[in-house]
Amino acid sequence: MQSGVSLRIKTDSALHFTGAIAQNAGEGEDIALAMEVAAGKHCRGRIKAIAIQSVEARAWEVWLWSKSTKGVTGNVDTSTLIGYWGFAAADGLLVTGDANYYYYIDGLDQSYWDEDISGQLHITLVNRSAAAKSADAAGAVSVRLFMDLSQGI
Repeated sequence: MQSGVSLRIKTDSALHFTGAIAQNAGEGEDIALAMEVAAGKHCRGRIKAIAIQSVEARAWEVWLWSKSTKGVTGNVDTSTLIGYWGFAAADGLLVTGDANYYYYIDGLDQSYWDEDISGQLHITLVNRSAAAKSADAAGAVSVRLFMDLSQGI
């Protein structure tokens, strides 16, 4: 059952994904969610779209997890993977007069739930490019997820 509320969840390029990311490596983050999303720390919703803004043109993957362990358990039976989406470097488009690359996918209907009951979105940004993502402002990247809140998954 949908609640009729749509929200944007955004990472902060000064706080999240600030390190260099080598080819086929990723950086994980736990993003604190607003109380509208995580009332009682029970976050449930449906991801409808993903947007990335990046200083560098890279082949990105966005991975979502239901727990902060982000799948690093060593046991395939305890995986917390919810889903992942890939973007080729060529998918990044420049807007006239802007030096940033924009990536976007919509039409998604992926359920998200926070099994930790932490009120956080558990996300990993993976670099699939041959070139590494630069650290700090030179490699600044922001991920936005558009979520419809739901009373269940």
